[in-house]
Amino acid sequence: MDHSNATDRRNFLAGALAGVAGFGLAAQAQGRKLRYAVVGAGNRGRNAHLPLLREHVPEVEVVAICDITPESLQKALDATPGAKGYDDHKKMLTAEPNLDAVVVVIPNFRHAEVAIAALEAGKHVLCEKPLATHVADANRMIQAAQKNNRALQVGQQMRYSLVYRRMEELIRQKAIGDLEYIQANLFRGDWNPRSWRYTDPDTGKATNWRFLTRCAGSSLMEDGIHELDVIHWLVGADPVRIQAQGGNSVYKDRETIDNAGLLIEFSNGVHCTFAYTVFTGVRNGRTFRLFGSKAEMTVEGTPHEPVIVIQPYRGRAERIPAPRFHPEEASFKEGPGGPDADIETVREHRAFVKTILDKAPVFADGRVGRDAVHISAAAEHSLRAGQIIPWSQEEGI
Repeated sequence: MDHSNATDRRNFLAGALAGVAGFGLAAQAQGRKLRYAVVGAGNRGRNAHLPLLREHVPEVEVVAICDITPESLQKALDATPGAKGYDDHKKMLTAEPNLDAVVVVIPNFRHAEVAIAALEAGKHVLCEKPLATHVADANRMIQAAQKNNRALQVGQQMRYSLVYRRMEELIRQKAIGDLEYIQANLFRGDWNPRSWRYTDPDTGKATNWRFLTRCAGSSLMEDGIHELDVIHWLVGADPVRIQAQGGNSVYKDRETIDNAGLLIEFSNGVHCTFAYTVFTGVRNGRTFRLFGSKAEMTVEGTPHEPVIVIQPYRGRAERIPAPRFHPEEASFKEGPGGPDADIETVREHRAFVKTILDKAPVFADGRVGRDAVHISAAAEHSLRAGQIIPWSQEEGI
């Protein structure tokens, strides 16, 4: 397999690590907690990030919360004693000069604006996926992080799954020979009907923000981006070209699509097909099948007890247990985030803290986020234009 991009990434991380010398050392020396602000007090911010930070990341103190919806902000403040509330991120950054980091958990189209403002103010940023809704904005975010010597981490939570990490190790160890082909899918249900409603200036109509392209970017950016990021990571090479078909088969009264089929060709010769829907919600709607030159790799079992299965094309299958938790996480209790999202969110926060305090490289960094946006946006562009999109094309996506 061609791992030239992996070498580039190691070099980038080495440079980034040198550039962030001193991250968090003042807090460490003073023995104080890191001061966090959370921008976004909707479902994900209020019911996942805030309680998980409070209960499982003792190095952190949330001192500020920002949201434009008064009711959401007040609920978050009620559950976070001592935090101050703001309805504007710029006011917050001015009023809270001693913040160490900002967690961005707002609708996709505002990620770049808020994250860049925080980076320019000298704060480290953990931004929910997608990093941005356009590749150009993702690049601006990366540049702001580099210019200000601050960490930029993206919330691609599935990278913190022990199952996918073990699969990545097995691929590099040639457990299935050379990886040749991936078949994957995400068949999920519709978006949360209680999501924040954006008032479209063109129509004056308040609409679920995930139904609008300008707010979500695309349906693939809002959820399929997790699976597409994992595929990119497991392949270990960049795409060469992306093609997609799909549209609105069921939900015809919205802008964002409800189904898509992708074909991705990677620079190391691996091909991938990815199928996606938001009107199904079938059981076990997320699957990965990885075909190597010698064997196939899949995941079976239950969400609580997953097993990686390696089935040689000739011979008996090998079943490899893949525990969901590290030994020190055995007492972890799941909350409203779901069977996977909670523990993976905790791990991403702990990784972020380690970057700030110990100068550790950012695992899911700005480049990871930008590439995931690039794949998702290229697929959307291909679907709309009826064209194959080369990876070299960034303009307009």
